Amino acid sequence: MRTLPVTLALALLSGLSGMSAEAAPPAARRTTAAPTPARAGPVYLVGGELHLGDGTIIKDSVIAMDRGVFTIVGGPEARARLPAGATLVDARTRIITPGLFAADTQLGLIEIDQEASTHDDGKATEHPIRAAHDAAQGLNAASSLIPVQAVEGITSAAIAPTGGLISGQVAIIDLVHGDHRGLVARPRAATAAHYGQTHAGSRAATLAMLREVLADARSFPSRRAAFDRAQSRPLSAHPLDLEALQPILRGQAVLTLSADRASDILSALDLAAEFKLRLTIIGGAEAWKVADELARAKVPVIVQPSQNLPVSFDSMGARLDNAALLHRAGVPVVLAILGGVHNLRNLKQEAGIAVANGMPWEAALTAVTLGPARAYGVERTHGSIAVGKVANLVVWSGDPFELSSAAVQVYVRGALVPQVTRQTLLRDRYRDLKQFNQKRN
Repeated sequence: MRTLPVTLALALLSGLSGMSAEAAPPAARRTTAAPTPARAGPVYLVGGELHLGDGTIIKDSVIAMDRGVFTIVGGPEARARLPAGATLVDARTRIITPGLFAADTQLGLIEIDQEASTHDDGKATEHPIRAAHDAAQGLNAASSLIPVQAVEGITSAAIAPTGGLISGQVAIIDLVHGDHRGLVARPRAATAAHYGQTHAGSRAATLAMLREVLADARSFPSRRAAFDRAQSRPLSAHPLDLEALQPILRGQAVLTLSADRASDILSALDLAAEFKLRLTIIGGAEAWKVADELARAKVPVIVQPSQNLPVSFDSMGARLDNAALLHRAGVPVVLAILGGVHNLRNLKQEAGIAVANGMPWEAALTAVTLGPARAYGVERTHGSIAVGKVANLVVWSGDPFELSSAAVQVYVRGALVPQVTRQTLLRDRYRDLKQFNQKRN
């Protein structure tokens, strides 16, 4: 009996949830790619309960989208502004929210976990300082994983390289499947770095290296000519890496720093104050212990509510109500599936866990929409429903944080996302094959 190569079998199964290896499709029958969203024309939604993402709720709402942005957002009074004879999408009985924003992901950089040729996240690179590594340059807009997330309400994501002390540049994307030129909404929105025992197995060495690199980057513009003439001392990083750090030193981009232990988070706050950085903490298992200081510094914390187990000594204080405690203290909270690729769509369940453990519902919605946009510095264009912003929107059958609810319609840049993915195509293939075999027998 002919068998498939391992890599092909894995590719056919990637993005397929709950299907066994025995169900792999025959090599002779190939799955076609999911279609991309149609070109965005005028769309008018009326009648839904609209949650803007900033805590505001509008009953019997009116929303217009055109050319990728929101053009009308309001209540019943806004109906008078709709064009005469316009075709309206009836959203009565539905809940409408901004599209969900997935933070700290490798979507588009990884396709199959166990196949190295599909990894472009940079984790295998040995040098600890790689600030010039730009995630946007390695993205695969044709990834089968993009529509899998989009049809369930994920419309934007922060794409971060991995590994090293400073991993590289974070890109913000909108989930427009197949659009290689237009996928990236903002390149180099942030620089990803890591704390703890990341460098030389020592917290002190890690902090010293971060401080040295930032200090060299701060002085590099004035020393570049001397360096080019070989009249400068050796630098802690390559000139391209030091140049890549200039936006965070000028406050034009964010430094995302992975840290879990309370003492590490405090050191990160001190480092940010020293270099006047816009900081976002990722992980934050023990962030609740230093919530007051985080609130005073107005530093966002990206947490995954379901990560409540002490899986390391850095996260001994992990707890289910971390997000609720941080929110109560006034910390800007972001909810995420940290380092996710395949199941970012479960972000709504993570929000539900946060709500079940004390986080207010509207705060949880903000934490998966406007909160991540703020944490990565793209809140002027993303994260909430407002005139002029990118038209990313989801119409839900019910409460999006309930398991029984589903995304009825998803719009990315104002275009309706087809409810077709690699998963649905494979499901339909095998359903049709089963029916065919039953008729033949």
